[in-house]
Amino acid sequence: MARKDGRQPRAAAAGGAAEGRRRPLWLLLGGGGLAALAALLMLLQTQAGARPQFDRDLAFEHLKKQVAFGPRVPNMESHTQCRDYLVQTLRPLADSVERQDFSQTVRGKRLQMSNVVARWKGRKSEGGILLCAHWDTRPTADYERTPARRAMPIPGANDGASGVAVLLEMARIFKASPPPVPVMIVFFDGEDFGPNTNDMFLGSRYFAANLPKDAPKRGVLLDMVGDRDLEIPQEGHSLSEAREVLDEVYAAARRLGLDRYFPARFGGQIDDDHVPLQEKGLKVIDLIDFNYGPNHAWWHTLEDTPDKCSPTSLKIVGDTVLEWLYSQK
Repeated sequence: MARKDGRQPRAAAAGGAAEGRRRPLWLLLGGGGLAALAALLMLLQTQAGARPQFDRDLAFEHLKKQVAFGPRVPNMESHTQCRDYLVQTLRPLADSVERQDFSQTVRGKRLQMSNVVARWKGRKSEGGILLCAHWDTRPTADYERTPARRAMPIPGANDGASGVAVLLEMARIFKASPPPVPVMIVFFDGEDFGPNTNDMFLGSRYFAANLPKDAPKRGVLLDMVGDRDLEIPQEGHSLSEAREVLDEVYAAARRLGLDRYFPARFGGQIDDDHVPLQEKGLKVIDLIDFNYGPNHAWWHTLEDTPDKCSPTSLKIVGDTVLEWLYSQK
């Protein structure tokens, strides 16, 4: 069994216009032309009944912004800054946003943490979907070669920021084009504290123990989905505990011609934030590319930086989950 605590990495199976001529629309819109044009296009798409497209560049900006705060380790100022960024970004987009604050003592240290929960009503009241990712980062770079570097917190571009970036861009789409069913996005804190699994998945465990009455029963967890060499095989707990959801998501990838990024083969059994949810009876799958860098060399190291990630990978994952979600009846 592969574990995100680093004890057993996965062994994978297998030119300007002349004066007087028509000028580009973005120039006519003034200094904020590109942003205004994007908003106009979204408005036109929505009025025409079309779902706005997932914007890979906006998603990647969310990834870089998180990393720019610094390590998102509980009790650090950068952690607080990122939490506030998530809340402030979601508030104008969602029907409701709340913080689920909690604390836990780990090895004698009291950690202050927050899950961030956002909701959209959807066009009908039944059949809700849960989308989640963890937003914290590993406090120690376990897989660095030297002890001094191992004691440093990781940047967490892929392992943390990538899943959050995809969901923040999806939140923008939900605002413009309400989903067919209720949607709850949860950003879990304390997933990667460690060093072993006893002190990990803190936010998802707290959420599961204090499950909101309106928590959807089916969903998707996104973790490590920004790898520029993307491949997301089928995770073991997802196969055994939420096979129907897994099959639907991988079918959505096939419909989009993206199935080469979602190979229908076993990719190892990985302990992650979906497990505490599954233990509460929620059918939640984990989309995770647990093979990061040559021989998994960038995982839990100081090399987990934005240059190892790809806007295209974020879009592939975002498009697939959106295709699945908007096909719900």
